[in-house]
Amino acid sequence: MKILIVEDDRPLSDSLRALLENRGYQVETAYDGEAGVQCAIRGECDLVILDVMLPLLDGRQAARWLREQKCAVPILMLTARSQLEDRVEGLNAGADYYLTKPFDARELLARIAVQLRRQSRQDGILRYRGIALAPETREATVEG
Repeated sequence: MKILIVEDDRPLSDSLRALLENRGYQVETAYDGEAGVQCAIRGECDLVILDVMLPLLDGRQAARWLREQKCAVPILMLTARSQLEDRVEGLNAGADYYLTKPFDARELLARIAVQLRRQSRQDGILRYRGIALAPETREATVEG
């Protein structure tokens, strides 16, 4: 499973990368909204962790643009903006879940697992650590 982290705080991005790679995920990083959108639109990730306050294109704009382009990848917004209005706006922009900073790594990992399970059920493809099985077409892929 490949996760895209779009976070401009490099120390946080690096620690998230280490946490996720230690759990067996492949991780790609982007440090601004425009780069994040370009990575996500290529369709090579299974989940996007998206900060709201990003340079060039904020996270809400990025999520909205991805949804307008019919990009169905799950988006988990991870941000310091914790007011009710911020959370509602993020979800309405296209996020599947909204987690506020500071957060507990256990909750983040649980939310990631939930989103990846849901995605697997929606498209009918079974996924595990880079292996994808499509029962309807009887196709299997490894690492894409």
